[in-house]
Amino acid sequence: MSSIQKILLGLFLVLVFIYSSYEVYNELKDWKSGEESATLVFAEIMVVVISFIGVNYFLYLILAQSKQKRNLELSLKQVKKDLESSNIRLRQGKQEFQKVIQWQFKEWQLSPSEREVALLMLKGLSIREIANARETQEKTVRKQASSIYGKSKLAGRHELSAWFFEDLL
Repeated sequence: MSSIQKILLGLFLVLVFIYSSYEVYNELKDWKSGEESATLVFAEIMVVVISFIGVNYFLYLILAQSKQKRNLELSLKQVKKDLESSNIRLRQGKQEFQKVIQWQFKEWQLSPSEREVALLMLKGLSIREIANARETQEKTVRKQASSIYGKSKLAGRHELSAWFFEDLL
C-alpha cells in the first residue's frame, strides 16, 4: 500500500469515526425523546466502536511499519559500512599480493616482458590471448613462457599458478 493510499484510508476512517460519533449523538437525543429505536442507536454505536478500532489499528500498523523501516535503514547502513570495510581490506590484500608477485618475479630475474607474460598467465589467459593482448606472435609468447619456467624452475603454467595461489586456498 502506497503512502498516499495509507493517508487516504486513514482520513476515511477518521471521517467515518467523526461522522458516526455525530450521528450517535443525534440518535441518542432522538432516542431519549422517543423518536428513535434502541436498535438503530445500538447500530450507530457499533459503527462508532468499529471505526474507532479501525483508526487505532491503522495507527498501530503505521507505527509498526515506521519502526520496521527505521530498523531496516539502520541494518542497511551497517551492511554498507561492513561492505566498504571489506572492500578496503580486499583492495589492500590485492595490493599486497601484487607486491609479492612482483617481488617474486624480480627474484626469478624475469625481464619486464616476461613479467607481463607471467602475470597474464596467472590471470588465466591463453598463449593466443596473451599474444593478442601484447600484439606479438604466439611463438614469441611461447618462448617467453619457456624462459619463465626455466628461470623459476617450474614445470609449467599450473605450477606457476600453484606457486602463488596454493597458500591462499
